[in-house]
Amino acid sequence: MGDAENEPADDDPDPRNAGADPPPTIESLADLQAGLLDDEAAARLRRQVRQDPHARQVMEALNQVRRDVAAVGADPESAPEPPATATERIFEALRAAAPGASARVATHSARPRIRPARVAAGVAGAGAVLAAVGVGTVALLNEPEPAPSAPTTAMHITVSTPPMAIPLSASEIGALLSRAPEYGPLGDPGRRASCLGGLGYPASTPVLAARPIEINARPGVLLVLPADSPGDLAVFAVALNCSAADTGLLASTQVPRP
Repeated sequence: MGDAENEPADDDPDPRNAGADPPPTIESLADLQAGLLDDEAAARLRRQVRQDPHARQVMEALNQVRRDVAAVGADPESAPEPPATATERIFEALRAAAPGASARVATHSARPRIRPARVAAGVAGAGAVLAAVGVGTVALLNEPEPAPSAPTTAMHITVSTPPMAIPLSASEIGALLSRAPEYGPLGDPGRRASCLGGLGYPASTPVLAARPIEINARPGVLLVLPADSPGDLAVFAVALNCSAADTGLLASTQVPRP
């Protein structure tokens, strides 16, 4: 009886595993690289990456893919502008596939029985339509000819709000390493340490470069830190009041070390 009382229960939690996070998945690491996670989740995942060799390898592979895609995007010959005729055919196909087209076909396919009262109403309606057509024709004849417009191309398809991205090239970021950091509001070591903690870095992490920055009319501070892989730099644009509670992350990226 005494032996049974001294035996540990099978369901006792292992203190070494208490509070341990599950290993990061490829999907979560890709979300981290794309900046899709909130500050708390991103900081927790970065700490895991620094402690997990396999996760570091996955991050290095994702970073390599990111660099390859960026190189292709910077090459104007990799994806030439499609001809205007091809773009116009795409627009015509989209217009033909509009929901209203199928609805009109379905309406005409089922013809109800026509009653005399509806015939009379139809005749009156037709007269009104003819009168409207006559007025519209006169207005069109008197309207000046429109100015010729340029053909629609894919270059005319734009988004209203630019994406939140670091507005510096890899070479410009690398050039900051040889300059004295400009911390701005994060010049106080305590505030800077709090901001680093919010980003998932220890307070002792060296800030390799810093400067004020503005992204989409929002002011912030650019911080260049050691990345999880030794050949890269981690770049963060944070709010002026960055802290452990809220970094106000504007954008982030990774670039190779110069």
